[in-house]
Amino acid sequence: MLKLIVKNGYLVDPSQNLEGNYDILVENGVIKKIDKNIFAPEAQVIDAKGLVVSPGFVDPHVHLRDPGQTHKEDIESGSKCAVAGGFTTIVCMPNTSPPLDNPSTVHYVLKKSKDIGLCRVLPAGTITKGRKGEELSDFYALKSAGCVAFTDDGSPVMSANVMRRALELCSQLGTLVMNHCEDDTLAYGAVNEGKLSALIGLSERPPEAEEIQVARDCILSLRTGGSLHIQHVSTELSVEIIRYFKEKGAPVSAEVNPHHLLFTEEELLRSGANAKVNPPLRTEKDRKALISALLDGTIDCFATDHAPHAPFEKGLIELSPPGMIGLQTALSCALELYREGVLNLRKVVELMSTNPARLLKLPFGTLKENSPADITIFDPNKEWVLNEETNLSKSKNTPLWGKTLKGKVIYTIKEGKLVYKD
Repeated sequence: MLKLIVKNGYLVDPSQNLEGNYDILVENGVIKKIDKNIFAPEAQVIDAKGLVVSPGFVDPHVHLRDPGQTHKEDIESGSKCAVAGGFTTIVCMPNTSPPLDNPSTVHYVLKKSKDIGLCRVLPAGTITKGRKGEELSDFYALKSAGCVAFTDDGSPVMSANVMRRALELCSQLGTLVMNHCEDDTLAYGAVNEGKLSALIGLSERPPEAEEIQVARDCILSLRTGGSLHIQHVSTELSVEIIRYFKEKGAPVSAEVNPHHLLFTEEELLRSGANAKVNPPLRTEKDRKALISALLDGTIDCFATDHAPHAPFEKGLIELSPPGMIGLQTALSCALELYREGVLNLRKVVELMSTNPARLLKLPFGTLKENSPADITIFDPNKEWVLNEETNLSKSKNTPLWGKTLKGKVIYTIKEGKLVYKD
């Protein structure tokens, strides 16, 4: 019988309303016992004194670029980034080449991730065939193949009728529709519409491009009863719309990316194309509204939107593809809000682990007895730098490159197996 004890750590588990100094006993990949002082002489011991012990992090929004664009990232390099960031489960987006719109491509992802054996990689299937926004994918076949949600991420579903039918189907299947809410007829530019875009003379993505689709999809969710997840919320009005429909009883959830909490559009002046994302970085007023939405539960979870691009692709802002890497830096970003007194540790763990697992109806995000032993152990005060030596991604497109960050994962355990050690 394989045994592991995590001793002397400060345990934070929102799923059990549990916080304090506890030991964890793991046997054969599951949590066997949590107590103040566990003695098992034959077990491997991890001393977590001075460290925070939490359920393994869950990321509902990751781009692995595999198959088709493995010069940017692949399942192996992305999995290494994930476990270094404390993530034991990630949901990979289907905007690959070919897209994840058929069972054979889904099986490829699942088999490759299983062979690698680091984090759990769960595919999201496409809402529409080829991500063209026209004909629905075979949701039943994709779910049977292993998809845990459906999205055309990277592209919005422009047809209200297609989105309505997708929500109706997912209501029957008991799964999520996740939408990239940006109206393509408005969101054709590179940066947020405002003073900065006027100053630097770049094409614009106005906030209403997001807000119009958020409102449309929330209405459809309310009317159909289909579970809707709004990806990468970025504006104050989007937050107000989501809050309104949640109060009306719509089965709506939402995520926010660390970069929308950490940066404003002014970061483009410092970091250039590495600060270009879709939806774009917004204003300080929007950033504060997102933080308030975390506190009152309007926004349910963090999601990295880890979006690697090769260095040669991130040149001119106007011409470069949007996105930044974020799996290894997500915890450091979340802990910035902790140090500012905005979030406590419980809320950080809830947003990075318990809530995304709950939304996806996964049996993770918890340290309850008999649950899978997915455990993240981190030092909230350890300083480190993301650079050529520490970066595990094939890409390095982030404004945080070369910066001193605070908060570092020390151990990541998946199903009782140590998959990362700092």
